Amino acid sequence: MHFAIYPNVSRDPDLKYTMRLIDAIESNGGTAWISAHGLEQFQYGNLQWGIPEKPEFVITLGGDGTFLSSMGIPGLEQIPRVGVNLGSVGFLQEILPEEIETKVKHLFAGDFQIVHRAMFCAECYDLAGKVHARVEALNDVMLTRGGSSNIIKVDLFINGSKVEMVPGDGVIVATATGSTAYSLSCGGPIVHPSLDIMVITPICPHTLHNRSYITDRNSTVRLQLVDQSRTATVSVDGRAIIPLQTGGYVDVCLSDKFLPYIIFGEDNFYEKLPIKIQKRGISQ
Repeated sequence: MHFAIYPNVSRDPDLKYTMRLIDAIESNGGTAWISAHGLEQFQYGNLQWGIPEKPEFVITLGGDGTFLSSMGIPGLEQIPRVGVNLGSVGFLQEILPEEIETKVKHLFAGDFQIVHRAMFCAECYDLAGKVHARVEALNDVMLTRGGSSNIIKVDLFINGSKVEMVPGDGVIVATATGSTAYSLSCGGPIVHPSLDIMVITPICPHTLHNRSYITDRNSTVRLQLVDQSRTATVSVDGRAIIPLQTGGYVDVCLSDKFLPYIIFGEDNFYEKLPIKIQKRGISQ
């Protein structure tokens, strides 16, 4: 078996867990490949550099940000994926550091499940109505004021109908997977990650109400920067930052693609949830 591994050096500075993962893979007869930037000269065991032609699994080592960053590696987009949690919370990580050897054995034995997590397709349009960026997201797409201290005004459309104009720091559109990320901090609902829905939540709105909207898989959500607003940015999973001019807009819909996400044992999302939330509060 071929494993593409993606470590975050800032989370594993001495590569202790990365080497443990390589050892576990090789001891079970597999081959580890590494493609993380900055580790081109790293050598250990029979480690290979680059991306295997047909990897069976992608394993990340780090936090949720590391997991999301790995989604942008060409050639690995639709490969079954799991993460080793070296972060503070790890909503997307299924493996604890002390479980590395055991979980790798489960992967070789086929003792796991693959669930399909919904993803977004986002298209950014310029003033002429032409697409100037097209990206995919697992967690969320946000139109925000970026580094400016001024509020922005965002027109929210769902399926072509204007819902409201939102003045504030911006608007976030989250998948069910992303409902426990920034969307949750903005007052959005917690949604089971298996659901095919979109959650739209204002970010610090300058209004007397703050309500989320939930819509289905067949919907298209448009966030348009209103005239006289400042230049804003579209953030995709926190890894792609795209500038948007006044009058420009981003269309978000659920993609035809899904992330093959690995879990071990039964689905225990609601059992893990309060533990993860508590850890987030402590880590801050």
